[in-house]
Amino acid sequence: MRLEDDATARAFTAVPAGVGVLREGSGARHVFFVERRSDGRLWVIDARGETPVELVRAFPWSAPGRYLSLRDANGEERAFVSDTRLLDRASRAALEAALARAGFVLDIVRVHAVEEDFELRTFAVETEQGPRRFQTPLDGWPRALQDGALVIQDVHGDLYRIRDVRRLDPKSRELLWAFAD
Repeated sequence: MRLEDDATARAFTAVPAGVGVLREGSGARHVFFVERRSDGRLWVIDARGETPVELVRAFPWSAPGRYLSLRDANGEERAFVSDTRLLDRASRAALEAALARAGFVLDIVRVHAVEEDFELRTFAVETEQGPRRFQTPLDGWPRALQDGALVIQDVHGDLYRIRDVRRLDPKSRELLWAFAD
């Protein structure tokens, strides 16, 4: 994918002049601009209009500035960014600020309880920052990272990491064993 200036980008009234066009190897184009508005949310502006989006990292640990999906309230992808360096300056700044906020990870040091109810799993944990309760969908499973850590993403997109399951106390390991590979 490469970024190039294109008159087409200026044809969209919502897209400021100078915004680049992302061209896939297939020749398909998707012109878009990303901004953070006063409501604190990211917005994608493209030929289809203006839409608030959530940032979803496809590969958050190995390539934090790459492979980003911008999804609307229905979970539909509105834009995909293979590399933030390919974006115009303003879009890149908005996405990098969102990545910095999303990069905050709470480290779990003890698991007090895991309960399932109404399509949700509720975790009561102790983190390095203090006690927390969070929920995940029942089909949301901890992901193993290359370094052996586990990551759990809650229903709000916040991340919880267990650096080394073997270092948890026996009760915590017992509560987690059903959810970890």
